[in-house]
Amino acid sequence: MECATASHLPGERSAQRRSLDERFFVRFPAAYRLVADAWMRLPPGSRLRRLILTRISERAAAAVNRRDFEVLFLAIDPGIEYYPNGDQLPLDMDAVLHGHDGYEKVWRLMIDSFEDFRVEPLEAIDLGDQLLAATRYTGHGSGSGVPVDIPLVQLFRMRRGLVVWQRDFSDRAEALEAAGLRE
Repeated sequence: MECATASHLPGERSAQRRSLDERFFVRFPAAYRLVADAWMRLPPGSRLRRLILTRISERAAAAVNRRDFEVLFLAIDPGIEYYPNGDQLPLDMDAVLHGHDGYEKVWRLMIDSFEDFRVEPLEAIDLGDQLLAATRYTGHGSGSGVPVDIPLVQLFRMRRGLVVWQRDFSDRAEALEAAGLRE
């Protein structure tokens, strides 16, 4: 079990625009899939794999923060099965969402609920074909202006470098148990 900590987030300027590799991969998504598949073949404890994992976590957060779903979806399988944390879902939304459309729907609801919604990656634990990530969502309520700070632990299942399944947890111990681990 290898842990990568988001030691440095992209600078504010770089987080507001696509990086060179993001522009390349958006234009040539098949190239991203080849790189992602090669990354997944690296041994889970390797330094290169940890560096790539940290980079992917940082860039995914930056993509969400600038509302760039095209970049975010590079790492998300089109058939993703997504289980958002029940606390985040409106009563009329399904507990399981499928595909890019369902995934984006949840993100848009979160973003629209806050004036200044931000995602901050805190930690990523490489479990081979699974990834456990701790993140923090912050912002101020759209109507109320009330500050919100939501810690979240996400369990991802990967196939060929793409996220095919995701479940969100508000409790770290519960997420570790779902991943087959203990605190």
